[in-house]
Order: sequence, then structure tokens, then C-alpha cells
Amino acid sequence: MFKNIINWIGANRKETNDSPAILKPQPENKVIETPKVLEKEADNNLYNFNVVSKEEMKKYPDAIMDMFTGKTDGFLIKNFMSIEDVDKLLACLEEVRTNNGIQASSKVGFTYPTIFAEFSRKTAALSEEEKQAAAVRYYEEMEQFNNTFKEIYGVDALGQITDFFKSIGGNREVVQPKGSNKQGAFPFVTFRYLVPYQGLITIHCGNYFGATFNESYVELNQQVRSTDQMSYFIMLQEPEEGGELSLFNFRWQEGQTKVSPEEDNEIIQPDGTKIYVQTDTSILKNKLRPQKGDMILFEGGNIWHRVETIKGNIPRITFGGFLSFSHDFEKIYFWS
Repeated sequence: MFKNIINWIGANRKETNDSPAILKPQPENKVIETPKVLEKEADNNLYNFNVVSKEEMKKYPDAIMDMFTGKTDGFLIKNFMSIEDVDKLLACLEEVRTNNGIQASSKVGFTYPTIFAEFSRKTAALSEEEKQAAAVRYYEEMEQFNNTFKEIYGVDALGQITDFFKSIGGNREVVQPKGSNKQGAFPFVTFRYLVPYQGLITIHCGNYFGATFNESYVELNQQVRSTDQMSYFIMLQEPEEGGELSLFNFRWQEGQTKVSPEEDNEIIQPDGTKIYVQTDTSILKNKLRPQKGDMILFEGGNIWHRVETIKGNIPRITFGGFLSFSHDFEKIYFWS
């Protein structure tokens, strides 16, 4: 959902029998020297992260508030979506991508549909009048994406996720944020497609993007407590190797930054000192390995995390977004 996130995603297409939608990465001829990576997986759990079934989530009727307030850090929910529904989404994603001429956006993969922050970047140079007209069109298109998703994809993913968040959200109303001037809506989800050997999502947290690209968050922040937002995604297609969600042993502090969103090692601290996650022996991480149909729901706003480089021949395809509370805590919003 970020201004430069589109630089994380894209490549060329390849068909295999393993997946309805496979991309072939471009060959790399240039040798890039990188520092020796010393990253270590922790021997213990760094965070209060629960591995549960969807049924067992009934024990956590206010889990979203528990994460927002730091009472717990996250959940890996086994078999959240049926394999049948996952396969329908994968097949329809390839069909929609082909019919709409969706092209890879960068060497690591693509997202679909267009995320709001990327839309904001593309329209930044327009006049205010043109920008406003484009925003109305975009949010109306995204509302149509939400409303027609079940019909097009054959899976009521919006209904499934809405009902689930309501059941673990203290029975609050669950909706999408409204678009510009309350016209249209934010998309409830995006597909993320990361290709082998080049696809990854560099170390980040939601609060970093909110602080760095605050112009993209203006519309959202009027409705939603985006600071300390939570992240969710459903694994649609596992890579052969890699692609784990790594949670690092440090949280967001106001004033932290990176030289660019693509930076994957250096984190600049509020006092100007630097953490080097790839070479600092004090940095540890837990790797989470969700399987097809599993959902991960966690404190993505303040936990620094990364999606590790995809290896093997099969891309990593996920389906997710973000969620948080309205300013009065009466509603839960989720979007992408």
C-alpha cells in the first residue's frame, strides 16, 4: 500500500503444471557483491504468536483489539480458506490477468488490483482538479472490484474475511474505508505475486511506510487509525523454497527510517545510529511458513518484517491487506 511498493513486484510469464499462473524471472548476468549474511533464526519464539485453527479462534473474541494493544502479536490460522476456494482464486487470477493485459511492474513480480498508494504516486503530477477526478474514478472502480469479486472469482472472499474479522473483533462492524470525498471505496484485498530468485519484500513495517509516505495516507487517516495497523494475508501458492515471513526482534520506534523502501539491511535509528540486520549478530528472527489456505494475521504496523527471497520454480502468491480501527473504535476497517 505504499508509494514505492510497486518497485517490489514484476517479471515475465511461464506456464507449468504446478500452478495456473507462473512467471519466469529474467536471467541476471551482472554479479552483485553483497555483505556476508549472518542472519540467525532464534531458538525461541520472539513474539506471542499463536498457531490455531479457524475454529480455535473462537477463544479470541477480541483478538484484533488484543493485537492493537499489544496483548498478543499475531496468529497463524491453519486452513482458513479451503483448497477448493484457493484453486478457484488462482485460476481466475490468471484469467483476469490475461484478459486485462496486466503486465509485470518490476523484476520481482506484481500486485493486482492497483494499490491506493501506487495510484497516488501515478497521479501526483496532475493538477488538483485532474487528481480529484482520477481519485473518484479509481475508488469507484475499486468499489466495483469489491462488489463483483464473488461473481467474477466464484469465491465470497469478502464475505468470509468480513465475517471472520467480526467474530474476532468484538462483534464490531467491519467495512472498507470510503474513497475520495466518500465516493467509492478502498479495495478489500490485493493479490501479491513474487517470482523465484528475484521476488521478495524487503524489511519494513507499516508504521515506516505511514511515516515516510504520509501524503498517500491522507484519505485513509481521516477514517482509520493507520498507526499500528495490522496485516493479514492468505497463502494461495507456496514457493518450493524461501518466501517465509520473517519477524525480526525489534519494533518500530518513531523516527526510524531507511534510505529507500528497497533497502534490505540498514535501518536508521532515531538518534542516527544504524542497525544492519544482515550482519549484526544481535539481530534474530522467527520464520513463519504458512501453507496453502493458511492465514497470517499479525502486528505488521510495528514489527519489522520481511518476505524472504523466493527459490525454486514456483512463485509465491498471496492474498491480503491491512486492518485497523476507526478513531472511535466502533468499527474495524480492512483494505489494501
